[in-house]
Amino acid sequence: KDGANMAAETTGDAAAISRLLRPLRQLLARYEDMVVRDPDFTSKLESGLRLASYLVPGRIGGAWELSELAYCISNLYALLNDYIITKKCPASSPLHKYPPKHRSLMWLLSVLECVEVVNELFAERFFREPGKWATVILFQMTKALLRSYLVFRLRSGLLSTPPTPSPDRHKAQALHSQPELEDGRPLAWKGPRTGKVVRSIHADSSVPYSQLHHHVSPPSPTNGPNAVTEPGRPARLRLQQLIAEGLYISRPLAHIFSMFVFQQKSWKLWLISLAMDLMSLLLHGGVTKLKSPEKSEILRRRLVLLLYLLRSPFYDNHTKGVLIQFLKALSSTIPLVYLIIVFSMFVF
Repeated sequence: KDGANMAAETTGDAAAISRLLRPLRQLLARYEDMVVRDPDFTSKLESGLRLASYLVPGRIGGAWELSELAYCISNLYALLNDYIITKKCPASSPLHKYPPKHRSLMWLLSVLECVEVVNELFAERFFREPGKWATVILFQMTKALLRSYLVFRLRSGLLSTPPTPSPDRHKAQALHSQPELEDGRPLAWKGPRTGKVVRSIHADSSVPYSQLHHHVSPPSPTNGPNAVTEPGRPARLRLQQLIAEGLYISRPLAHIFSMFVFQQKSWKLWLISLAMDLMSLLLHGGVTKLKSPEKSEILRRRLVLLLYLLRSPFYDNHTKGVLIQFLKALSSTIPLVYLIIVFSMFVF
């Protein structure tokens, strides 16, 4: 009897909790539907939160931690909306081409990148320099382990930055508002060689032809030289490219540990980091044979090399003087340039 009574009480408690959570589930379902159906309004909410992060230091003097926290919350909110859209309309995001395990680790990596800086600031505020560097090392090691597992173990290909690219929100809106046929068949087909979109014979003619490309059935693979591959599927990296990714992943850790060996503004730190980035790009080779996502990531990494001009000690010894001389030359003809010079001399 006691066992039966306990089981009945447990069942009753579970039912009560379920009834209490039902309004919350309904509210979440409505919010998810709103995110997909009205991407413009969602983007305005994200922009408003991001704008608030810039206004905090002006309202509360010196509250850089609060400003960074507000910026972190805005990024997490945008990431949450991307996750909802990707979950509701997988075809709107490049992530749908990855297996579920890959996607989970990529979302985790994106969350870590969003909260990394704010954790470092609060660790420095409460635990001083030791807490700050312990947090930096912990985050960088965790990110390196996750990226290494994705690249070397799961062979997820060349990871982009951020690891979870934003979905096409307007495509998701079109997919959500105009579903496929009731039996699951697509509204349109795309020819594997011509690329022409053709309306399915079962589709309703009321759907405009301009929106059919959102409902295209993925081509089925065939054998032989005309086999169709999924256009955005990550390519399998060769050994040379795996070595290049290993250098790219380990570069932040190498830079951090080099700071404990050399001085923080030593040329050796700058040269080690630059050499690892250059070696990684050289091992990857050209971008002509890469697919669109991998090509965009390699081009982004090449552009990031320009930031070495703004890193110490190169900036202190070379770039800063050139910039100030250039601004002084413009100050006689363009208004407010003199104020920029004064600001840069005191801040940088």
